[in-house]
Amino acid sequence: MLEIHLYFTPVLNHLEACDGHDWYLHPVVNLNVAKTYRDQANFPKTVEYLNASYDRLEKIALDYLTINLHGRKYGRQFLFLLQEKLEHSTILNYNNLIRQHILVELGLTTAEFKIFRTYSKQRLTECLREFYKHRFTETPASIILTATEELQIASCQLSELTEFIQEIEKTA
Repeated sequence: MLEIHLYFTPVLNHLEACDGHDWYLHPVVNLNVAKTYRDQANFPKTVEYLNASYDRLEKIALDYLTINLHGRKYGRQFLFLLQEKLEHSTILNYNNLIRQHILVELGLTTAEFKIFRTYSKQRLTECLREFYKHRFTETPASIILTATEELQIASCQLSELTEFIQEIEKTA
C-alpha cells in the first residue's frame, strides 16, 4: 500500500475520490495561491480582492483541518461537498451558513470550531512549512511513499497522479 501526501489548495485544485491508498491531504494557502485564484476567477486585480481571496481560502483550509479531526474521511467529504456547493459561484460566497449546511450533511456540529481553531491555524502553518521544506512552489504537489522509496512530484494534477499511481501498482 502506498502512502500519499498531497499538498493542495482547497477549491483551486479539484479533488477526486482518494480511496484505495493512504492519502494525507495538506492544504496550502499563501498569497501566490490567492493571487492565482483571484486571476482565475477574473476578479479585479486589486489588493481588496487579493485579501478577500486569501481570507476565504484560509477559512476553508481551517474549516477542513478542524473537520479532519473527526477523521480523514470526513475531511475529504467536506471538500467534495464544498466543491459541489461552490461549483456555480466563487469562494467569496463561502460563509458560516454554507459551512453549516455541509456539516449537517456530514452529521457534525460547529461545537468544536472555536475550541480547535488555534490547533487548525498551527496545523495550516505546519502544512505550509512542509510544502516549502520539500521545495515545492505550486500546488498540487505530492509525495508518494512506499516501503523503501520516496518520490516527490511537483505541479501534477490529481488525475495525472492517480494514473501514475496505477502504473506504479502494475509494475510493483
